[in-house]
Amino acid sequence: MSVTVRAMIIAVILFLFAALLYSFSSTTGRISEDELSSRFPTFEAQNFRGEIYDYQGQIQYSMFSQEMRYFKSRELLSADGLIGFFYDHDDTQNPFRGWQIMADHGDLVLNQHAQLAGNIHVVPNFASAEIKEISTPDVFYDLQKNTISSPSEITIVGERFINRGSDYIVNLDQKLIEIKDKPHAVYYP
Repeated sequence: MSVTVRAMIIAVILFLFAALLYSFSSTTGRISEDELSSRFPTFEAQNFRGEIYDYQGQIQYSMFSQEMRYFKSRELLSADGLIGFFYDHDDTQNPFRGWQIMADHGDLVLNQHAQLAGNIHVVPNFASAEIKEISTPDVFYDLQKNTISSPSEITIVGERFINRGSDYIVNLDQKLIEIKDKPHAVYYP
């Protein structure tokens, strides 16, 4: 066999091997669109700021986050370094009366529930509030039942009282808090 024929045979063999290797590599290791959308965020932002308004144009909620991720397939909003403001427009003297909440991390499944974790502090943004600060390490907010609960410890500091306990549930519709484990209250004259 001449050198030219041998070179052509080797070239054809290498070409077939490369084509086979290419077709094999393109079918393995590929991530489906469903897996891709569930694994990676649809939207990601740094230093995020968002606000929600009612139909009259009054601000209802403001939220700031150092890092925000949204997963469309799971309807999950995940954030780090949260600061949120909730406004109460029933007070006509002070239209921005409300509460500020801070947390290290939060997850929200749209229209279902929210989970906050790490150094959660709730403080009023008006001076006449009876409650001055609420702190807890984690909370679960059921949006459908409008309840907040956690097995963790909670501390509620007021003008003349301090309440502590764990395994609590807050019914926001009835404005009622129930501390089930180790409740302790101190009231000052």
